[in-house]
Amino acid sequence: IKINFSNIFLFIIISLIFCLSYIFSINNSRSLEVLGPNLGIIFCIFVILILTSNNKIKKLEKFIGISIFITSFIIICDLTIHTEIRASLASLVGDKPSSESANFSRGILILTMLMPIVTSILYNNKKYIYGTILLFTISTIIIVGPNDSAKIALICSIIAAITIYLFGPRSFKFFGLVSGIIIIFIPLISSKILPSLGKYEKSIEYENKTMAWQETSTGGSVIHRLLVWEFASKEALKKPLFGHGIGTSRLIGQNIILNIPNTNSEIKGGIPLHPHNNFIEIWLELGIIGISIISFIWFKIIKYGYYLRKQSFILGTGACTSIVTMFIICNLSFGFFQAWWMSSLGLIFLIIQQTFSNKKEIT
Repeated sequence: IKINFSNIFLFIIISLIFCLSYIFSINNSRSLEVLGPNLGIIFCIFVILILTSNNKIKKLEKFIGISIFITSFIIICDLTIHTEIRASLASLVGDKPSSESANFSRGILILTMLMPIVTSILYNNKKYIYGTILLFTISTIIIVGPNDSAKIALICSIIAAITIYLFGPRSFKFFGLVSGIIIIFIPLISSKILPSLGKYEKSIEYENKTMAWQETSTGGSVIHRLLVWEFASKEALKKPLFGHGIGTSRLIGQNIILNIPNTNSEIKGGIPLHPHNNFIEIWLELGIIGISIISFIWFKIIKYGYYLRKQSFILGTGACTSIVTMFIICNLSFGFFQAWWMSSLGLIFLIIQQTFSNKKEIT
């Protein structure tokens, strides 16, 4: 009925930055390979958000609630009683997961981000039993599931929800300030401050052995990220203006050996496909120009959450908590320029936008 063209210029600027990145890329063929698909994904997200910004999707919570409930039911059955429903569905399209983590990690992360806003919608509509069942089921999935990033995000989301509910929109505004500083200064933080945490010496008992904390399964995951972030950040600072080129993360540091502190172990490859941090990846591939655009978008998201919390205790807390959870996962898992990940972020923002479209127009 109505089309809001207010953000079309933002899409044009992003497209120009991607094309500029190709020109300054350290590997033009790799950048060209991912240029078209990434532009297409972002275009699709912008089209959906633009077309729906002035139009209400009726009963969105029913569609989202049902789909999340079905997904949660499948995952909880697979995790607890090993029904292998997911594997059977995946086999229909030729997918053969190589590990338990590959089976569930992405789905668990998406559920983790969606849980606050969806449950708040259900509670606001007085569907307390439905919302509680969904909240309990997804929380159980996160706790027993194989994804540590989701567990960290769950803890942070609980703290965020309590804080934002009790202290109001100003607390979320403070989060926006802190998160903005992290986004802008993440290369310096990861290359100058975080490495000292990785060098910390602490022996613990693990599987009837005394070993450095870096050698445990959880510690290994932590130190792996710290070392990759440090290496990727140092590389990003070498080309801070335009970056190394979109899609080039997996090509940087292939022959680099990272030594794990306090152990005789090492990591082959400075960056395994991507830096496991969205903002470091944008710094690395698109430089300060790319991070400026993502900072602008992030400011709009924070502004959205701030005004939403001013309008509603329940819905505002749910929306802000989903944004906090999204930020935590952005800093811990997966690469930014993956279709499923960009689409997931777009879906969350669409739900938040639609939930409050009748309350206040935010430009």
